Amino acid sequence: MALPRALRFAILALAVALALAGFVGSVDIAPDRVVRTALSGIGLASAEGVPQNEQVILLYIRFPRVVLLALVGGALAISGASLQAMFQNPMADPGVLGVTGGGAFGAVLAIYLGLPEAVPLSLPIFAFAGALSAAFLVYSLAHLGGRPSSTALLLTGVAIGSLAAAGMSWLLIGTQDYRVKQVIFWLVGGAEGRTWSDVGLAMPFIVAGGLVLLVAHRSIDVLALGDDHAWSVGVSVGRVRLLLLCACALAAGAAVSVCGSISFVGLIVPHALRYLVGSSTRVLLPCCFLGGGAFLVACDAGTRLLSRSQEIHLGILTAFLGVPFLLVLLVRSQRTAV
Repeated sequence: MALPRALRFAILALAVALALAGFVGSVDIAPDRVVRTALSGIGLASAEGVPQNEQVILLYIRFPRVVLLALVGGALAISGASLQAMFQNPMADPGVLGVTGGGAFGAVLAIYLGLPEAVPLSLPIFAFAGALSAAFLVYSLAHLGGRPSSTALLLTGVAIGSLAAAGMSWLLIGTQDYRVKQVIFWLVGGAEGRTWSDVGLAMPFIVAGGLVLLVAHRSIDVLALGDDHAWSVGVSVGRVRLLLLCACALAAGAAVSVCGSISFVGLIVPHALRYLVGSSTRVLLPCCFLGGGAFLVACDAGTRLLSRSQEIHLGILTAFLGVPFLLVLLVRSQRTAV
């Protein structure tokens, strides 16, 4: 069966972003050498003619970085699209709702306790636990007075995110000096120094969470029509929403565990793609996974270009892009409410 046109464009966008990110950096590498080295890495071609130092840069520095960011961007975007649908709220996003903040707090706590050196999977496990706890806190607190408005859900998420940031600052004060740089990394987000081991650590969790969301696309569409409609067609709203929350927390928590707290990807990408592919999650979710990866890889390439004159981290750039986007959404939602 032929792929929908939107999916073909999303795959092309991701491929172009990955190729561009391969040759952009402190040392620019010709596109043909990037392609040859990539093909040689999977056994489809020879890297003959590519200098050894460029092969090392590509295979052990840039390629793991861009592959990891493609996974992380996809995880954040597909989680954002799913949260927006199941909460019927356009402001829902792992970053805005404090989910990535909770995941970052869990990761920082694991570092503070010195667990990553002793227990390899402690970082993604703690990040998942933190992300899931934040999601439940926001959901429970926002629904104390009934179904919340977009503003109420947003403010609750901001409050939980601020609480997580305060917790990370508190841990930072008591962290041993040689671990301080690790903790600061989780506060700003980025992919500097990431390796293939980080890809292998995050991929199973991101793929597992993403697959659950993709398989459950019909349930997500039903929840998007409201709880009453979902109950009327036989969907167990509480159980399904719990499963979807766990899947979002698993994907977003794994993303945070390797790249720190990167916000607004799950807000920008789903809204941009809805204009192109519509709201049906059968097409929207896979497009979000691919488009989110392309977006974050492109942003990372932008940070590398900007850092030639002034150091800038990936999480800072996505915040600069995301805050105006969020303000526009808020203004539009207020006009619609009036």
